[in-house]
Amino acid sequence: MEDKKDEFPIIVVYTIEDWRKWLMKNHLNEKKVGLISYKKHTGKLSVSHREAMHEAIAFGWIDTTIKRLDEERYVRCFVRRGDNANWSKNTLRYGKELLKAGRMSEHGILRYKQGLKKRPHDYGIPDNPVMPLELKEELEKNKIAKKNFDLFPPSSKKMLYRSILRAKTTETKVKRIGEIVNSALSTK
Repeated sequence: MEDKKDEFPIIVVYTIEDWRKWLMKNHLNEKKVGLISYKKHTGKLSVSHREAMHEAIAFGWIDTTIKRLDEERYVRCFVRRGDNANWSKNTLRYGKELLKAGRMSEHGILRYKQGLKKRPHDYGIPDNPVMPLELKEELEKNKIAKKNFDLFPPSSKKMLYRSILRAKTTETKVKRIGEIVNSALSTK
């Protein structure tokens, strides 16, 4: 018997208008979608991450994972926010901007108002954190990982540092540091 719980639509949209149309039609009856985009070097028409994320927020959705498909494409997953979802400070800021611009859907407004009632999940985490000591120690143990990690863009490093700082347990922190080191090792 097939398990259908992990099945979700995977779509390609070439313009932000197409992505907005998909969200208008499906934001309440789908829970997850994979949005295929083309990498910049291909020169193919594609929706940027920022554009896609803002439209998703406008409909009460958020981006989650990203996976490389091949040399030209990747898929970014978006999910409908749950009732008890915590928002980040940035996502709340984007929601406020979208609301002011009149671009929020009714469902997006509902989710945004729920997000305002809770403490952001990155509350107390600096906007520009320094490398956590535990990560620094692990990278020092592996010169290749350190060399590759040093080449990561500053925005990626900041995001990774914040993911470590958000960890609620030591186990989660250790796991995330391991994933970061492994990612740096596999970077070519």
